[in-house]
Amino acid sequence: MLSVCIPVHNTNITQLLMELSRQAQVFSGQVEIIVVNDGSTVPIIEKTAMFDHIRIFTHSMPLGRSVARNRLMLEAKGPYLLMLDAGSEVIQFNFIEAWLNVIEHEPAEVYYGGSQYPSRPDDDSRYLRWKVSSIRESQPIEIRKKRATSFKTNNTVIHKSVFEKLQFDESMVGYGHEDTLFGFELTQLGIKVRQVDIPVMNQLKDTNESFMNKTDSAIENLVMASQKASSKVRFQQQVRLFKVYETFRKWRLLFLLDVLDKMMTNELRRQLVKPNKFMLVVKYDVYKILRLRQLLKRQALKFLQ
Repeated sequence: MLSVCIPVHNTNITQLLMELSRQAQVFSGQVEIIVVNDGSTVPIIEKTAMFDHIRIFTHSMPLGRSVARNRLMLEAKGPYLLMLDAGSEVIQFNFIEAWLNVIEHEPAEVYYGGSQYPSRPDDDSRYLRWKVSSIRESQPIEIRKKRATSFKTNNTVIHKSVFEKLQFDESMVGYGHEDTLFGFELTQLGIKVRQVDIPVMNQLKDTNESFMNKTDSAIENLVMASQKASSKVRFQQQVRLFKVYETFRKWRLLFLLDVLDKMMTNELRRQLVKPNKFMLVVKYDVYKILRLRQLLKRQALKFLQ
């Protein structure tokens, strides 16, 4: 059995559930759909009666994506868990069938199906997320296969036996990088991610401002993840942002980041929110390394106190 697992917080997943249900009904007894409503304050489906066949578990308050995913793992009846984000759109008419075929014919403990983004955003207020994510996350399978450590929780199938060895760290309740930590620990256990070509479409709901807020939270979570990793050194060697930071440290150029921070961090954020599209991704990357420097400096000062 394949258990389709969806953690959701304040997102309407009616259309997603309708399409998944339509495809799953062909494989009666082979597929189940389960949802964890993580403390949503708005309805997540339009008509409850439409989905009597779907098991929905509700948290009275938001506990975070890690807790929701671990709960889904415990509640799932099938040996294979297909993790889907609430903001996903199924774009293949045979999406469920394709996953069942892969599981049957290409044995693995973890699979990643990939994701795509729309060809353009609705308007400039959502341009930043679209531009960055289209370049960084929407990778063809040929590139994904070359990156052995590539892992995303959205559109990923995980065998339930993996969760006996590793679960999502529930202390990471903020936004971002709980999947980076999980993916790193997979590599430490010698578990490889099989890359397959069954993508979903990611919806673009984040405004530029909300995406920047999520970026700040994600960098904080990335620092936390490095501290929680079984090997902080190896974790930082695998994460692109830390590798760039280490290059500055190695060449004794951290002072340059401090100078740039004073001169341009606030202006960079203003241009990213607006957005000024000239060299947008470069400015976004510079902003992230400056924010990482801020956090690591603050952390070092606390250690000295």
